[in-house]
Amino acid sequence: MEPSPELMAFMSRLLPPMTRAISLLIPGRDSRIAWQNAKNNADIIQLVAHVSAVLPPPGTQAPLPELVEKCYALGSFSALWAVEGLGHWYADSFYGRREQPRELLTGNQAQGLPPKSLTMLHAGIGMSFAKRNLEKLTPQSPASEIRKAVEAVVELCKNSSQEGYRGAAVESLGLASRFLHGTRMVKALDEQLSQIDRALAGYLWHGAGRAIYFSPPNFMPAFRTPWRAVEMCRQEPPHELGRSNAIAGFAWAITLVNMRFPIIMETLLKYHGEELLQGDAFSNGVMSSLIMRYDISPDDPHIRAFHQYRPSDPKLAQLWDRLVKGPCDLALNLYHAVLKKHRRLDEVFRYQDLAALVGQLEKSR
Repeated sequence: MEPSPELMAFMSRLLPPMTRAISLLIPGRDSRIAWQNAKNNADIIQLVAHVSAVLPPPGTQAPLPELVEKCYALGSFSALWAVEGLGHWYADSFYGRREQPRELLTGNQAQGLPPKSLTMLHAGIGMSFAKRNLEKLTPQSPASEIRKAVEAVVELCKNSSQEGYRGAAVESLGLASRFLHGTRMVKALDEQLSQIDRALAGYLWHGAGRAIYFSPPNFMPAFRTPWRAVEMCRQEPPHELGRSNAIAGFAWAITLVNMRFPIIMETLLKYHGEELLQGDAFSNGVMSSLIMRYDISPDDPHIRAFHQYRPSDPKLAQLWDRLVKGPCDLALNLYHAVLKKHRRLDEVFRYQDLAALVGQLEKSR
């Protein structure tokens, strides 16, 4: 069942002070950092869920490009989340009028959209498609019904997505299913998606990793580490493809949400840096998130500040260089331009070897 906006608002107000209280009770805790992380999460949930400031009055309509412009008027940092929420509302509006959503971002109504808005508009419509098609299902539903819902979401994303953006819409299936229905639903969807297209299962678990970051248990610090999500990303997926994508999705979320507060990423590395060095999934998520953030708001000053940040502790500085700064360098100086040119930006919504992909794309010119 989907949480109501009122419940989401209540949770986003309640969890940060609860986190603060729990953090203060645990000795040795970076309590202020844990609280700031929880507050940032709550702020983003509010931004996505409440886009009423940019929407037309009830019962009226407005051109989509005009609404996108209003999202960007909220500021470069907030625009990302507002655009995602707008895409969600836009697709929902078709269901509200009992219309089948068709060619939402490819038809006439999408003409004039700024290219920088496309990644998160696609993510938003994908969230709506997933929510609507999963709402009557449970993890115990017959496999045939789950398969039908999966195929419907994939087809809707294909029909309404511009070239190079379908993956951004499909990835929201993982976000919606994990956030609204839990891990068992993600696993049920994984079984069906893996039979349709193995690559789509990667998008699913990437979205699930994003949802894990925003899940209520991750608001609350554990006794040995402020972030439960790292272990959750390793335990929930049933295979390595899922684990790599979940970790990348988690990295995606923690980078984007806390870009204004790089000390939060530094603190994550303090507790998990050595563990995250064991593979490249986390650095891939950081890299991919910077590509997407730069594409949607290239003038956001927080991108440069985050990129130039460096911890004062020498050991943490080394971890930062390998897990954050190095990936940021590649994202901003090379990979974004190539993926943009070849219309493959949706590739950053799943874990993969971006160096190999970029090399292949450049050879194919």
